[in-house]
Amino acid sequence: MPDKIRKFIVLWAILFFAVFSGCSDSDDDDPVQTDTGRSLSLTVMHVNDTHSHLDPTASSVEIGGVQTYLDMGGFARLATKVDQVRSEKENTLLLHAGDAVQGTLYFTKYQGEADFAFLNMLGFDAMALGNHEFDKGPETAAAFFDMADFPILSANTDATADPYLNGRAVPYEVREIDGTKIGIVGLTLPDTAVISSPGDDVVFEDAVVTAQEMVDTLKADGINKIIFLTHLGYERDLDLAQSVEGIDLIVGGHSHSLLGDFADLGMNPEGEYPTHTFGPTGEDVYIVHSWEWAKTLGVVDVEFNEEGIITEATGNAVLLVGDEFEQKNAAGDKIVVDADTEAVILAAIEADPTIEVVAEDDAALAMLEPYKAGVDEVNTEVIGAAAEDLLHIREPGVHTGGTPLPNGSLIAPIVAEAMAWKANSVGLDVDLSLQNAGGVRIDVPAGPITVGTAYTLLPFGNTLYVLDLTGAELMTALETGLTRKSGAFPYVGSARYTADPTRPEGERLISLEIRNDAGEWAPVDPYGLYRVATNAYLAGGGDGYAVLKNTDGYRYDTGFVDAESFMDYVRHVGALTAPEETGVTYSAPDAITLKIIETTDVHGSLFPYDFIEAQEIDNSLAQVCTYVKQERSRADQSVILLDNGDILQGQPITNYYNYERSTLDDHIVADVMNYMGYDAAAVGNHDIEPGRPVYDAVMEQFEFPWL
Repeated sequence: MPDKIRKFIVLWAILFFAVFSGCSDSDDDDPVQTDTGRSLSLTVMHVNDTHSHLDPTASSVEIGGVQTYLDMGGFARLATKVDQVRSEKENTLLLHAGDAVQGTLYFTKYQGEADFAFLNMLGFDAMALGNHEFDKGPETAAAFFDMADFPILSANTDATADPYLNGRAVPYEVREIDGTKIGIVGLTLPDTAVISSPGDDVVFEDAVVTAQEMVDTLKADGINKIIFLTHLGYERDLDLAQSVEGIDLIVGGHSHSLLGDFADLGMNPEGEYPTHTFGPTGEDVYIVHSWEWAKTLGVVDVEFNEEGIITEATGNAVLLVGDEFEQKNAAGDKIVVDADTEAVILAAIEADPTIEVVAEDDAALAMLEPYKAGVDEVNTEVIGAAAEDLLHIREPGVHTGGTPLPNGSLIAPIVAEAMAWKANSVGLDVDLSLQNAGGVRIDVPAGPITVGTAYTLLPFGNTLYVLDLTGAELMTALETGLTRKSGAFPYVGSARYTADPTRPEGERLISLEIRNDAGEWAPVDPYGLYRVATNAYLAGGGDGYAVLKNTDGYRYDTGFVDAESFMDYVRHVGALTAPEETGVTYSAPDAITLKIIETTDVHGSLFPYDFIEAQEIDNSLAQVCTYVKQERSRADQSVILLDNGDILQGQPITNYYNYERSTLDDHIVADVMNYMGYDAAAVGNHDIEPGRPVYDAVMEQFEFPWL
């Protein structure tokens, strides 16, 4: 063989082996490496919308049909459960679907430091960028990336023009587990541009278009197991799953959705856990959410086949609860359950896969202590002032201190106004707001308003909801409050209404008007559509407001806690003053409260002393007289004083006047009862016993009917 040909063959062989040996290289960084042919068992743990709720939340569930009050969630309890799952499962991921911050004093005080300290401690693998991460602007949002020991993902956030956020959020993360690669893609709610404060230089791209681009990119790199970590909301996740080809699992957040079978616990989930749907070409897609505030840990076990298709997905969003329980007694007071009841509760929890008693992790509790101490200090921080006493009363009437409030509370309308202001400050464009009287707990006295004042005024941790209601639905909501009254009584912001409490139920609302941006009032159109800010309790049908729960229109949980929104409003206004009008007018000025005071079987007990037994007594006309004077002095009611008979015959002084009629001008009992202003009395059998002359004389002396 000629030398030239031999050299050519050798060179060709060297090139062949060089090329093909390179193709067989198993280096993990090789962009064309594929995991085709590998199956995978994976457990995904997840939370979302924890909103700085590092402490447990006081909550309740039904157990055996009885409402049972307990502590739920908290990061110390979450830490225990995460460790348990990791010890039981070989391949795990721990994911956060966004909105880790904003919602309690832990964020107010530490601006995310406390939240990310615990996220790092638990060892999160990735987090989606939520809308509330932008609430304090891009500079604060950028700080979260420095605090996190894990990637914060958002494929549809373009921050290249922002000096703080440029290059911080990455579109996806690739993790290798058990020899196979998994792509985790982050998506952020595009509405963040208007409902938070990302600044003008951050752009949010279309989620569906971006998602398809990310799937195509990952599959081009040989990755066929793809998880989307989204902060879009449950309904948008369903749309995403059905619109984008190639998604296997969506771990979502934003809508605070509870998924799973919680019927035995008296809870109302939005869908199944996991929710099973289909992509545009018929492929299986699964969606999971984990409610809110670290109350639950979602745990989903998935089986991927070698093509990257999920062949099985099972699990639950598990309620993490403490082991101390209360139930209400016959008087309606919460009391700690007895040992037998506790045993029944624990057995029911043990049998239910959606709820678990979980101990708090000691290390997490110790880590929380210094942060908690700082939060306690924040409670004394002054945020504004009340220029005058802002008294609270549930319904129009008289305050317990005696001040007439014919148009109701002076502070509840301010709370309602604060809700509308907060919603509009982030571009939600609400027309009015609705607050129930029972959600407002205290008077706000003249003087400094502190953080502690706000959280005592609004202690329930309700988030701000925005709903679209027709005018007819809005009127139904107000009629509900006017019918149920007490804690359900409605107060409004940027609106006013007139009602007649004497009219039949369902007909008490006479008029409802809304104030526009120019300060002009216009009546509500029953067929019009209005955007309403309210609290999560009412939005969920609380206090009988079923119309708010059942409406089919726009519904959005902003995540803003009512006390925080109120504090923002106070800081904005500076000093609160009593509103010129509360938004409530009762149209029946002639209507009165009638109090009937009744005495019976007086038997001559004029003085607080029993002359027969020679001892003091607690009931006498002298004492009744003092009480009647007090009640008649009140401007908000009228008093009718009646007696049911057996006035005469009993005490010695009465008997003296009965049997010495011939020597006496007037009967002492008649003198006293006339002085007290009785309106009427009945004749009792003992009133006849002294005889007809006494009866006739007393009848003539009485200045009221003796019937």
